[in-house]
Amino acid sequence: MISSRFARPVLVAAATLLAVATFGQDFANIPASEPSITDWMFDPVTPIAHGVRNNALFILAITVPYLILPQVLLFYCIWKFRKRPGAKPATFHDNVQLEVLWTIVPALSLVVLAIPSYKLIKFIETMPEPDVRIEVTGRQFYWEYRYPDHGNIRISDEPLVVPVRKNIVADMTSADVTHAWWVPAFGIKMDTVPGRYTQVWFNVEREGWFKGQCAELCGALHSKMLIDVHVVSQEEFDAWIEMKKREFAGE
Repeated sequence: MISSRFARPVLVAAATLLAVATFGQDFANIPASEPSITDWMFDPVTPIAHGVRNNALFILAITVPYLILPQVLLFYCIWKFRKRPGAKPATFHDNVQLEVLWTIVPALSLVVLAIPSYKLIKFIETMPEPDVRIEVTGRQFYWEYRYPDHGNIRISDEPLVVPVRKNIVADMTSADVTHAWWVPAFGIKMDTVPGRYTQVWFNVEREGWFKGQCAELCGALHSKMLIDVHVVSQEEFDAWIEMKKREFAGE
């Protein structure tokens, strides 16, 4: 008999071995080149993602002093005005010049932050002339993609395939509830709303797999509503389009 002290670790180990034996084949089928959720901060791959990262770092540089300075002043005041024998308490009530200063400086900082931020927002919201137009429809709980300029090809539960270094404009909507199409490495996240169309664009600077997920709580299987984008060369994209056209013609 195994004592109760060791029973739990033994059961956990047995369950782990069983899970590996049962699902190991599924793990082995994951492509080695396919990364986990890609990151806009450390691995941006579109002009929008680069702009978002640079703006975030700029905002951080401007705002961090407002986090550090009050803490430094707080500890200084605790030390400077601590209770000591014979120390006289402060008799002043306010300091108008100081109050004006700490009002004007943060206000000017907000203006400094707003100028590049609004420029970035305008850049994100201005759709370029598309090289490829796609339509994205969110459904519980998967994504449906359509290529209206390429034989009206429609796919679902498959990776979105787009060519590298091309302007991709996506018209988005939802068939049921609000979803959000989010690929962090692209620097974009856009709600898909029932009965309405929203738009995003991206231009990916290198080939590869890029992952994302639905970023709007949309129901019981929200966590399974993942996004896969396969960015390929123009030649590979054209070949893929032709293959899909033949598939649809055959159906």
